[in-house]
Amino acid sequence: MNKTISLLPSFQMNRNGTIVDAHVHPIRSLATGESIIKEMKEAGVKKAVLLALDLDKNVLNDDIELKNQIIQDLWAYSLFIDPEKLINVMYQMLDIGTTPNSLIAKLVADFPEFFIGFGSVNPRKNEETVKNRLDEIKSLELKGIKLLPTLQFFKPGSTLEIIKNRHQRQVNANIKRIFSFAKKENIPVLIHPGKDPGPWEIHTLHCVQDSHPKIWRNILNRFKNNKFILAHLGCYGCDSYDDTWLNEAVNLAASLPNLYLDTSAVPYHLENKQIVKLIRKTCSFEKIIFGSDSPVVYRSSMLHSIKIIENSALLTELEKDLILFGNAFEFLELY
Repeated sequence: MNKTISLLPSFQMNRNGTIVDAHVHPIRSLATGESIIKEMKEAGVKKAVLLALDLDKNVLNDDIELKNQIIQDLWAYSLFIDPEKLINVMYQMLDIGTTPNSLIAKLVADFPEFFIGFGSVNPRKNEETVKNRLDEIKSLELKGIKLLPTLQFFKPGSTLEIIKNRHQRQVNANIKRIFSFAKKENIPVLIHPGKDPGPWEIHTLHCVQDSHPKIWRNILNRFKNNKFILAHLGCYGCDSYDDTWLNEAVNLAASLPNLYLDTSAVPYHLENKQIVKLIRKTCSFEKIIFGSDSPVVYRSSMLHSIKIIENSALLTELEKDLILFGNAFEFLELY
């Protein structure tokens, strides 16, 4: 039984000011430290985890093989779209979304009572760059690592792929390097499964399918004592065509002691009777952490996401408390 339960009675029915948001993006064109704090206060959020994004807009021009694969993936979705136009949109979104580790560290230093910082590392980069990024995360005293397979264009490869492909060997070596670092530093790794906005809503993209939790199962099992969060309940944008994403995620959370799921961008799943029943049957709500994905979810906010959970008639008050602050207090060691 989750030891956090012992912390809950004094908080129950008074969640305002205790909630933890484990998934916030301080993207420079969308948010500032002050605007995030304002939103936190309006929603009753005590602490927010700010996520860096180590993205590379130039990869779409520098890696011709990757670009050609994306073009083929887009045509597999429809012959009536313009791949070059969508790749240009990708380029712009990668540019806008890049959020340096140094920016996260500065926001945490400026507002330590409100923010926890997670850094980011891009496993596509060479060994030296990845090592330098990890050194940066340590020196900046960031408390976690964000990986984004969709926008960083990587995946953990199978044994055959590693044997046949030099680039995949490098990526796998970097993933293991990142996970080993996280284990040594006792910090969590947050992994994005599912689609992403804009062109990444197209499910035929390899970089979307390569974020499926089933592809991560083997390497997560190898690092089973690490602390992990699978974002978006493992299935951002994927419920409309394939429920295996959610099923795989909750079963991973059930089988690995320190793997949790966050609700970012998909709190509405907790209004679904079948999904609530599935979570109770597999990993339980002791493995679910609140995240808003603010401010990148259109027409949503921290408060909107919180209200969906608080107003869900399917959840008990204890389950709501576990999601909104109890599990995060324990996982992030905030008590």
